[in-house]
Amino acid sequence: MKTLGILGGVGPQTTSKVYLSVIDLVRKSGKDKYPPILIYNLPFPLIIENEAIIQGINSQKMLPYLISGAKILEKAGADFGILPCNTLHKYIDEIRESIKFPFLSILEETVLILKLKKIKTIGILATESTIRSRIYEDILKKNEINILYPSQAEQRVINNIIVELLNGRKSDLHSKKIEIICKSFQAKGSKGILLACTDLQLAMKNANSPITIIDTTDILIRASVRELLKK
Repeated sequence: MKTLGILGGVGPQTTSKVYLSVIDLVRKSGKDKYPPILIYNLPFPLIIENEAIIQGINSQKMLPYLISGAKILEKAGADFGILPCNTLHKYIDEIRESIKFPFLSILEETVLILKLKKIKTIGILATESTIRSRIYEDILKKNEINILYPSQAEQRVINNIIVELLNGRKSDLHSKKIEIICKSFQAKGSKGILLACTDLQLAMKNANSPITIIDTTDILIRASVRELLKK
């Protein structure tokens, strides 16, 4: 079995979810041993995380940590890598250029699923930084998929939820607020919701969305298991 390398810590709860979910899916595949997984928790200052992920500024300060982390995973023996963070996928090309082993893209894997499901119009729930960078817009347009964005007021609600989740605070109100936003997307003609923030999935457990939720974290998890089990 191949060895998976995870660039973790953005945030820690999501990293742990990815780790445990990969193990669970490998078990369910019938394998009689645990998958080999390396995790490198990115040691960046919390103020940089707040600026890059929440405020959508100075994300370039994260790049040295990403490249250093990817190289550490490579030296440790990872056969391929992942980054469970949508926002920092704006630097996926720089990460790939810095290493010699394959690095999966949450953007590319998500497009494959949307095309498989034949979804042509989708709303997006993401960090301020992801929205501003339009990283999904470019790749979705190339594949003839329309993307809808939250209003400024809705984005402020999403930002507040993400901040609370990053600080370990969960609330039943999170899912209720997201449900309202999902209904707004449905009214605009969206055929699905792209959950494009790996931390937001923590707030979706009790949410009852009126339209299909496409969880990018789950997509990355399943893509990782696919690669792990390749011969």
